[in-house]
Amino acid sequence: MPKLLVLTDAETAIGYRLAGVEVRESVPSEAVHALEEIIHSDEYGLVVVDEGLIHDPAKAGERAMRGRDLPVLLSVPSLGAAFGEGDDAVTYMKDLVRSAIGFDIKLE
Repeated sequence: MPKLLVLTDAETAIGYRLAGVEVRESVPSEAVHALEEIIHSDEYGLVVVDEGLIHDPAKAGERAMRGRDLPVLLSVPSLGAAFGEGDDAVTYMKDLVRSAIGFDIKLE
């Protein structure tokens, strides 16, 4: 059965993991290579890619996707782009964790 994977940065990965999603962390300079490895693994049916790492994952993974139907590549805005830096992103992640597990977690 094909699985879901999120390719994102280390900071955002925490939120996805707390929600029970499989995550692969990367940095922008290595993200295209990581995406190609994920595509060639044949393990995933859907790969969600943080736009902060790869602006256009379909174009970046075009060569690796030749002859393949899966995975579907879905681009999502990074937290920084979606909420701005700082308190808005923190508030969003706090609300996400609270809704998923029922209480707040504060990491310092």
